[in-house]
Amino acid sequence: MTSHLLVALALAGCGSESTSFRSTDQVDSGRTPAPAVYEVRGTQVRVWSNGGYISNTDEPMTHVAFEITNPGPRPLELASEALQLSVFDRNGVALVAPFVALTPLGPAHVPVPKGTTTLDAYFRLPVRPRVVAHMDVRWAIRVDDALQTVTTSFVRDDDFPIAEPPTAPLGS
Repeated sequence: MTSHLLVALALAGCGSESTSFRSTDQVDSGRTPAPAVYEVRGTQVRVWSNGGYISNTDEPMTHVAFEITNPGPRPLELASEALQLSVFDRNGVALVAPFVALTPLGPAHVPVPKGTTTLDAYFRLPVRPRVVAHMDVRWAIRVDDALQTVTTSFVRDDDFPIAEPPTAPLGS
């Protein structure tokens, strides 16, 4: 019984590895988490992060979501091959976070039908989530064969609500 109590106390003292990231760009404060909002060639794109977490394979990960509203019949795609995440530690040292997956799974050019589609991107962090001071995600939308690249910036904000990591965290 005493050993179980000591283990429980030791684990409680470790603290959570999860952290939240808040966009520094123009945000829609009426939603949680508050997404950055962009107008890209007549298409509205909202971008947010559910934060950083440790995956089920003990790898540090982060999530970035894209809610894309395609207003009409024009061909529209999220160019997943253009997704890049750079993370920065407290000293401003830039580290690349490898892209892991996009859900729902799709081709490199993810077609977005008329209406609203949400896509979730996952990146493997090169450091533990609480080491990341801020991060920049670069993404691109292709409309009518024209590619527009945008960068969304996030800062670590421990006072910002931490969203639940995926039920089956990506990490392999």
